[in-house]
Amino acid sequence: MPSTEPDRRPSAIIWLLAVMSLLLPIAGVAAAVYGIYLTANGNMLGWVWLLLGVVLLVADLVIDQKWYGWIRSSEPDLNRRGAQLVGQVVVVVDAIPREGRGSVKVADTVWPAEGVEAPVGARVRISGCKDTVLRVGPA
Repeated sequence: MPSTEPDRRPSAIIWLLAVMSLLLPIAGVAAAVYGIYLTANGNMLGWVWLLLGVVLLVADLVIDQKWYGWIRSSEPDLNRRGAQLVGQVVVVVDAIPREGRGSVKVADTVWPAEGVEAPVGARVRISGCKDTVLRVGPA
């Protein structure tokens, strides 16, 4: 019986873009260096090579930016531990003053936290994260 799942293997165009993304910076730098060499020796054709090198490097940047926009992860918060904690109820271990920063315990780790005023031992809910500081609100 044939499978009904979509084919998730990369297409030929994806492979072509991947190879181009690897080779364009090398070719761009080589062309630019050759252009600088020619220009330094008085050959005006060097400017064409230098321009070609810059165009190749810019093309690689465009491909990389588009590629990043095409790829969607099934786990977008994989390496963002603070974002994974949003919604959990945790215990305050260092009082959080008004307009200040305290600490909360998440599993076996103590995280800096700011938000709602809370005494030691209070339970708060994690509502967000900025860098390594958790934003907390009432549980």
